[in-house]
Amino acid sequence: MAAVVAALTLGSPAAVASPAAAPQADLPTTAASPASPASAAATAVYIWATNVNVRYDGADADCVHHPSRASCVKIVATVSRTTAEGMCQHPGEEIVDSGYRNRWWTLLKLPGGTIGWVNNIYIQGGEKIAGVPDCGW
Repeated sequence: MAAVVAALTLGSPAAVASPAAAPQADLPTTAASPASPASAAATAVYIWATNVNVRYDGADADCVHHPSRASCVKIVATVSRTTAEGMCQHPGEEIVDSGYRNRWWTLLKLPGGTIGWVNNIYIQGGEKIAGVPDCGW
C-alpha cells in the first residue's frame, strides 16, 4: 500500500465538481514516479453516462485495494460523457444500475489530472475494459 500511496501526490482541483467536495490537499493527481500506474501507457476510455461520481480516498487503504462507495467516500469529480485515461482496473463493490451489474472499477486520470475510481458499468466496453490492465496490487 505504501508504494501505491507514494505513487500518488496531492495537487490541482481542476476537475473537481465543487471546491467544497474535497479540500485541495486531498485531491490525488499523478506523480512522475515510474512506479505510478499513471506512468504506464494508459488507454483512452469513454464514460458514457451523465453525472458519474469519480471517487478516491488515499487515506483509506480499502479505497485503493477494494474500490466502493463506502471506502472511497470522497467524490473528487463528477463527469458526464467524457473521455479519460484508464490506468488500471480492479474488482471492488458490485454496482447495480439500470438492470446491469459490475464489480470492476477503473482507476482514471481525468483531463485536468485528477485521479479516481469509476465503476466500469459507466464506461463503454463491458464488464472489463479491453486495453486497460488489471491493477498490480
